[in-house]
Amino acid sequence: MDVRHLRAWARLVPMILAASPLTAASVSALPPAPSYALDRADQFDPSPRPDVVPGDPSARTALAHILTADAVIYGLAGVYQYEQMYRQAVDRDAPRFTGFNRFWHDNDLAGPGYAAFKAPNSDTLYSNAWLDLRDGPVLIHVPDIGLRYYTLNFFDAFGNPSNISTRTFGSGARTYLVADANWSGKVPDGATLFRVATPQSWILMRLFAADAAELAVARGVQKQVSIVAPARVSADPLRFPAPDIGSPAGFLAILDHVLRTNGHPDQEDALVHRFAQIGIGRDDLFDFARLDPEIQAGIRSGFAEGMRIVEASHTQLGQPTGTGWAKVEKGRYGFNYLNRATVNAVGLGANVSAENHSFTTFVDGDGASLDGSRGAYVLDLDPPPPVDAFWSVTLYDAQNFELFANPLRRYLINGKTPGLKVGPRGSVRIVMAHDRPAKGANWLPAPDGRFFVVIRAYRPRQELLDGKWLPQPIRPIGLPRAARDVAR
Repeated sequence: MDVRHLRAWARLVPMILAASPLTAASVSALPPAPSYALDRADQFDPSPRPDVVPGDPSARTALAHILTADAVIYGLAGVYQYEQMYRQAVDRDAPRFTGFNRFWHDNDLAGPGYAAFKAPNSDTLYSNAWLDLRDGPVLIHVPDIGLRYYTLNFFDAFGNPSNISTRTFGSGARTYLVADANWSGKVPDGATLFRVATPQSWILMRLFAADAAELAVARGVQKQVSIVAPARVSADPLRFPAPDIGSPAGFLAILDHVLRTNGHPDQEDALVHRFAQIGIGRDDLFDFARLDPEIQAGIRSGFAEGMRIVEASHTQLGQPTGTGWAKVEKGRYGFNYLNRATVNAVGLGANVSAENHSFTTFVDGDGASLDGSRGAYVLDLDPPPPVDAFWSVTLYDAQNFELFANPLRRYLINGKTPGLKVGPRGSVRIVMAHDRPAKGANWLPAPDGRFFVVIRAYRPRQELLDGKWLPQPIRPIGLPRAARDVAR
């Protein structure tokens, strides 16, 4: 090729690339290739040996840091749930001890310092039971509930939920055989098979109670929900390590135990396999003291990094609505482990959106942190959330994720709050303030500091699930103005 041809090509190539840009941008637009089953491919052969451990000390520390941060994000929900399970089902000295396969019934609505988990609601009675199905399934009988809202909310060992509720099975009396994913056997006549993913699972029962009269009826229903379990189940503390989840070594020891006891989905094999390099899932139990100093150093720093990432994600729960609120995509986590970790760090027991559709905010409409020391805030529900059961607006202290203690003993406002002031078209205006606003306001007391708010919509209607109803932003107002504004 002579010089003239080279010059012609030099001019032509940019024109071709401009007309048909086979660039990284165009390649990225290609759809991803489908995954494949390993048993259909000859090239993949599991190694009989552990993975490579870097010989360089700083590289070992760096690898342990990465893997530990990953393990924290992956396993936080399981570790936090285990701590709660240990208190109720294993530790005989704990005040709420019941053992496995038995309910602990809360006879009163949740208040400040609620012991079972963080960020509870305060308009349903809670009942908690921890199942251990390693010795076989259990039978659960649910009486005729009638028109009352209820759910038996099941969580596997990593916080993934499912429900027995009016929405899923109706309100009539029914007996369920609850079995884990690996059980095979005959379902008794008259029983409905209900599967849970892992042998150790949590049941969180909710029964709506709007006032003292309904509270008494709900307590009666609680007592009629029964569990019949194999007699062999043992809560021997020697089979369960005591949780010390605030330390890197303690956290990973519990994660190792949870995985050994409950397993994990097949699709997570590759992810969980990597944790063997920091002592999780090996032939012997996790033992921090037996790891070399460089691995220990990486575990310490990686644990701090993983927890920092989760904490930094608290204000990003769900999908932003553009008004300060986030639509919380609870329950359906899939492989979104940071979402699962963050939701469960804020509060265990998050249900699926079809059962309880939630919105959360730590900020006002301008993006500033909600803070009772700065004055009052107003939330207009115009109209309130469209539901087939009930809605509520609950306020929590951001320092401890608990209901805020106040002289009024009011922790939420819902459609049946005594003395609720309702405006045109059923609208509700809520004033959130540390100091009492003008008489006649729907006052939701706030701490003299940072707080956050959760809107819950139980049995949401389709327009809510489709995003056609969204909460308005919380507006900051001065206390003097609040007194005038709420009186309109």
